[in-house]
Amino acid sequence: MPDRTKREIVAAFNRLIARSEMEKITTLRIAEEAEVSKATFYRYFKDKYDVLNYNYQRLLDHSLQQCGNYRDLYFLLYTFAREEWQNFTRAFNTTGVNSFDNFVYSYSRDVVEEITRQNRGGKGLTPEETMQLDVFCYGISYMYKKWTMGRYALDPASAADALYAIMPESLKHLWFLTPRSV
Repeated sequence: MPDRTKREIVAAFNRLIARSEMEKITTLRIAEEAEVSKATFYRYFKDKYDVLNYNYQRLLDHSLQQCGNYRDLYFLLYTFAREEWQNFTRAFNTTGVNSFDNFVYSYSRDVVEEITRQNRGGKGLTPEETMQLDVFCYGISYMYKKWTMGRYALDPASAADALYAIMPESLKHLWFLTPRSV
């Protein structure tokens, strides 16, 4: 039952963002759309941004399970963003502390760091590697936003190829994908 309720809340949010700007969506509207109480909503999510971010987290985690390399991962993420461009554009229009692009960066960075540690047998990153990871993940998150907003006239395959080509050589061998439990 709890998983079903959480899925209903997420589905309600997705229906709302498909037809409304993010600033017009409230937790009350999400709860009403999901046909749950506001208290039930808060058992699963702290606010509407938490639901928004959970969507990306699920997308990335699911995509990681489908891919063996980052090029394919980028392709899946870009293909999904193209299919759901209006929702992604509305999500990326959020600003401030709760901005979607901040979450995309921080969650993606944490995932890549975890994969690097796993592939290194638990050993951490050097300060130089941490800097490279930060710069790359920030840049790729920013490019994802700009691409979604129509800044780059590239199809998902070309965007994936371009991003894969600029991965730092010093870490590329550590960034191959391993199955993750999600």
